Amino acid sequence: MSIRVSLFIAGCALAGIVNAANLVPNPDFDSGLDGWSLSTGSGTMTLDSSTGLPTPPSLHLLGDNLTVTAGVQSSCIQIDDSAHVDFYMDVNRGSVGFASGGVAAYSDTACSTPLDTTIGSSANDTNGIWARYSDVDAALPAGTQSVRVILNAGMGSLGSLADVHFDHIAFGPTGSIVPAGISIDQEGLSGAWYNPGTSGQGFQFVMTPNSLPEGVGSLFGAWYTYDTTAGGADTQRWYSLESYFAGGATSAAVAIYQNTGGNFAAPPTTSAVAVGTGTLSFDSCSTGSFSYTFDDGRSGTVFLQALLSNVECVDTGTPTNPASDFGLSGTWYDPATSGQGFIIGVNPTDAQIFLSWYTYAGDAEEQGVSGQRWFTAQGPYAVGSTSMDLDVYSSTGGTFDSSDTAVTTEPVGTATLTYMNCSAATLDYDFTSGELSGQSGVITLTRLGMPLTSCDLPE
Repeated sequence: MSIRVSLFIAGCALAGIVNAANLVPNPDFDSGLDGWSLSTGSGTMTLDSSTGLPTPPSLHLLGDNLTVTAGVQSSCIQIDDSAHVDFYMDVNRGSVGFASGGVAAYSDTACSTPLDTTIGSSANDTNGIWARYSDVDAALPAGTQSVRVILNAGMGSLGSLADVHFDHIAFGPTGSIVPAGISIDQEGLSGAWYNPGTSGQGFQFVMTPNSLPEGVGSLFGAWYTYDTTAGGADTQRWYSLESYFAGGATSAAVAIYQNTGGNFAAPPTTSAVAVGTGTLSFDSCSTGSFSYTFDDGRSGTVFLQALLSNVECVDTGTPTNPASDFGLSGTWYDPATSGQGFIIGVNPTDAQIFLSWYTYAGDAEEQGVSGQRWFTAQGPYAVGSTSMDLDVYSSTGGTFDSSDTAVTTEPVGTATLTYMNCSAATLDYDFTSGELSGQSGVITLTRLGMPLTSCDLPE
């Protein structure tokens, strides 16, 4: 399936585990609130053992109606100005207010003579969901001899409470710290992911551990989104993602590709063109982040949440990957129309199936990026069944990695997905509305790559 182009081992960045050198005392609050104290406002700080990222406990900073900003600070950290530094924080704020974190620098070793707050990050859009924020490769001001980490919670409007949870605070010389994360080298992370703040667009990933010699795993994924300006179906955009990673890695360096010049469910085949790079990591089996940089200058970080329940993923230890319908998940395509295809997620825990369909308009061969089209399809299924009925949807009106415009999602047809074995399937589709209204047919599907280990249908 030439949605992607081949990546050769010699040319890949294999993301492995780096030894951590976090200078923050008690960064995960495993020792209670030791090393932390209130610094501003009349709020309260407490230990919350019910939530955290990647695991509880966390620090809960709560203001009151008189507190514009409540802040806490770490104990004094010795460091000089000779190195650039990285800062990370995991944040979960309420539906109002804001959160921020940073590093205050001092010209003495006792943190008594302040210089400036030189690095930091704001978190205004987590809305009850854990997410990671960072400021990396930042320079300390000349003369720095020590620093304190500062965490703040602020009220969103007069009378609203500052209410934020913080966890895994990390600070140290650039490249020396690794934010806490889980192994990316497990098929249980395969599936649909999205940012609730920009619902109506998202990702699907297929993780294949040990897909290459010497313990190297592979990732294939797709990103369904929109142009930077909202509009109709001609502003839909999709990208494919590919990576190889070392066994045990907690992140993956990802290549981003784009295909254009195809026609819906018909030749010609199309080739992928590299358009950017990214980094994918997961804080837990249900949360993660994807940082991207496009060749056209767009960059950012998308905070991810799993769309469906966890089936096989483990936060620690080795996955068992028992035989189940989850193994029917993966990347599927018709070799005759290579350059378009499907990523399918079958979830026996929820008894749901979700797929994303990456294709083109009916006569899009000469339309460039405006000819791209994507659909989503979903529905319940009987666990153990090899035939699933789906409703097909089209989404329009969104804006690339943004909540500035509202997404409209409408049903446009139905489909039936039928598996013959772990490597062969068919999709019988019928469009009843939208620009493809009246079109129907059957697509013969072949799996791209190896079946997941949990697939147990006979070949």
